[in-house]
Order: sequence, then structure tokens, then C-alpha cells
Amino acid sequence: MTILGHTIIGNGKKHIIVLHELMGDSKNYDPIHPYIDTANFTYYFVDHRGYGKSKTLTGEYSCQEAAQDVINLITYLALKEVNLVAHSMSTMIAQKIALLDEHIRQLILITPLSASGIKMKTPAKEKLLDSVKKNENFVENVVKSSSKRYNDTWRTYRIKMGYNASTVEARYGYMNMYLTTDFIEEVKNITIPIHIVVGRNDLPAFNKLTIKKLFENNYNNFDITECMEAGHYPMVEAPVYFATTIENFVTKLH
Repeated sequence: MTILGHTIIGNGKKHIIVLHELMGDSKNYDPIHPYIDTANFTYYFVDHRGYGKSKTLTGEYSCQEAAQDVINLITYLALKEVNLVAHSMSTMIAQKIALLDEHIRQLILITPLSASGIKMKTPAKEKLLDSVKKNENFVENVVKSSSKRYNDTWRTYRIKMGYNASTVEARYGYMNMYLTTDFIEEVKNITIPIHIVVGRNDLPAFNKLTIKKLFENNYNNFDITECMEAGHYPMVEAPVYFATTIENFVTKLH
């Protein structure tokens, strides 16, 4: 059984598993560490295959495989109840986990994708995947388009992380995952609460109105919170707010 690399912080009885996005690893969440309530919560910051502490693990990089990896970790850690936090790319994985594992109490989805993934015409999709595979300018283009309000220091930091946090194979595999995976017809079977957090300054595809339209026709029980000071990375841009919001969601359920 494959066990993903992970970092545990806290000793509390409320358990929170945290998943990262495409162009970073679990270190994306380092800014919130000083603000975690370690007495009441235990956080498990997980690295997917090809990322961070799991960088040497290879695989198919499919949604099903990634979901099973996290389920394996839940079993390994002997967790009875899990609050699952996921960011961007991994929000698809989190939704698949919720369909497969009864230990998940709620989903907290940060700047999410729906279970239908991202639809692109074949030429555009092939061009994008080719750019990722060749390791040419993909990270730079994404960072620059999503970081226009920040300085060059921030952009340099994010670009460096985008390349160093993972392998090329993993970035290619998971991007292909969300460009080709679609299980939107299944999400009506997710009955647990879904809390969505978006950033006011994110790209248009992730703004509050767009996400509301994306989710309202297919999902049973969700709400949306908008972080006014963040773009696509509220855990980095507004860490105190982020940690407080996550723990409030968990406290209200338990």
C-alpha cells in the first residue's frame, strides 16, 4: 500500500487532511502554521505523487489513483472522522474521495474545480499539455496571469516553487487528469457539507459568481465564502484569515 508523504501538526481531536494544487506542494500551507490551534486540531499536510515528500513516488496521476492514495493514508493513520481541505486541482480529487470514503465529514474546497474538470478544444488542450511536457514557460505564464497585482519578488517565488515542488511527469499527469476527467453525474451522491472558499482577486474562472453557477446545478449542499484580500492562494495571501476560516468550518460541524 502506497503511503503518501505528509507532515503532521497539532494534537487535537479534530482531524483535517489538507491537499495541495498543481504548481506547489504542501509547503503552500507553511504560512498558516503559526496560526493553527494545535490543542484542538490535528492537521495532515499531504503531498501527492511526484510532489514534495512524495516526489519519488510515480504512478498514473489519475483522479482515481490520487483519491485512493489519500484513502490509504486515512487507513494508515487510523482516522475515524476526517475534514478534507483541498486547493484548486486537488478539489477534484477531494470530491472523488468523498464518493468513495465514508470517513469524510465535510469538504472544504479552495478555489475549486467542479467534477467536470476543465473543458478545452483539442488543439488548445494539446498545446497546453505540450508546453507542460516540454517544461517551457507554462509555470511562468500561469503565475504572471494570476499575479498582476503583486511584485516581481512574489512572481519569482511562485515560479521557482512551480518548478521545484514537483516532477515534470507529475505536473503533466495531473494537468491531463483535470483536462480529461469528468464525473459530474456522480456528485449528486455527495451528501456531506461542502464549503467553498474563493479569492476576490482570483482569475475570472474562479470568481464567486462563476463558481456559484458551476456548482448550483449539480451539488446538494454547498456554501461560498469570499476572501476579500486574496487571489488564487488565500493560504499564502491571507494566512490568519485562512486558518481561522478552516477551523470555524470544522468547529461548527463537530
